[in-house]
Amino acid sequence: MLVYSKSLGEKTGNLAVNQYQFGMLSQERDAALNHQGVNVMQEMADRINAVSQLNGINAVRSPADLYKAFDQTVLRQFQPNTEFTLFNDLMPLSRSVRINQTVYEYAKSGGRMWAHTSMSGQIGAALDAVQYQYDGTMVPVHDTGFKFHWREPRLNNPDAFDIISDAQFESTNEVRRQYVDYIYNGYRDAEGTYIKFDEKTWKGLKNDERVAMVDLGASGLNIDFSSASVTAEQIRNAAIKLRDTLKLTNNQYAEQTWYVSSAIISNLERYFSDNYQSDTILQELLKLSGISAIKEDAQLTGNQILIVPLTAGVIAPIVGQAFGTVADPRPFYNSDYIWRTWGAAGLMVKTDINSKKSVIYAHS
Repeated sequence: MLVYSKSLGEKTGNLAVNQYQFGMLSQERDAALNHQGVNVMQEMADRINAVSQLNGINAVRSPADLYKAFDQTVLRQFQPNTEFTLFNDLMPLSRSVRINQTVYEYAKSGGRMWAHTSMSGQIGAALDAVQYQYDGTMVPVHDTGFKFHWREPRLNNPDAFDIISDAQFESTNEVRRQYVDYIYNGYRDAEGTYIKFDEKTWKGLKNDERVAMVDLGASGLNIDFSSASVTAEQIRNAAIKLRDTLKLTNNQYAEQTWYVSSAIISNLERYFSDNYQSDTILQELLKLSGISAIKEDAQLTGNQILIVPLTAGVIAPIVGQAFGTVADPRPFYNSDYIWRTWGAAGLMVKTDINSKKSVIYAHS
């Protein structure tokens, strides 16, 4: 026997639920009386009314998290979008080697031989041999990783974000940043000393002997490409001298790509003329023969410029293992989840047998 008590419902805080339950019981009883179709329309009206009552009763206090929405886009740490400019340009030029090859070498030939001219052609052949020298680079390993406790509650989270994909994205970028630092600043130990391996060192594009260093200070070209006080004509004349340092002084005639700092890019966006709305200084410099592109790179600051002839075959990443992420084995049920992101890559910058350079780093 079912007993309905309004006072008991009020006392326990369940009055609305009790009223709904009693109403449903009364409805089922009336439906039994109408089983012969005597009052079918009344039965249908009662059921519609019950649905309305149910919606009202469901509007009770629930855990707040049930009403929270989660954006599907994770806001990553802000980074300059030019941090991989040179990296992205060099990767299509990469050369693959086996992972067990820690050093990559190349030969430099003496190039020109000699010949003579005569009317008789009987004074003997001009015999000579090509002279060779050798150079190369090391292929170090760059790595990082990420780890989660085996009971990490977010690891198999069905919500709108995935911590594994976020961690893998950041670890991949961190290894790329490590390699970019290697490209620009070289391979040093904890004390800052350049590491020598198999008689090979790499001091970075900013310091290595294979790169031509150009002084933009008072003792050199005496130009600050990032200064707004420098005239457009002064910038253009200095750019020609800088181009010719590679083209004429070092006999490197391939098209040049210039990598510059954000300060220089901003300054080059000034109009070339102060008297009318002319082309920008940047557009005027791109009209110079031999300069194919001028790009911003976050590794360069202030009055720093890197000039690279990408099509000349004189610079290339030497890759023993492409960058990727692999998981560590989990031998036990309570082993942590560990992933490692790594790659093996060096950088080859060639010079000729007469120490002519093909890459320029200009700074003040």
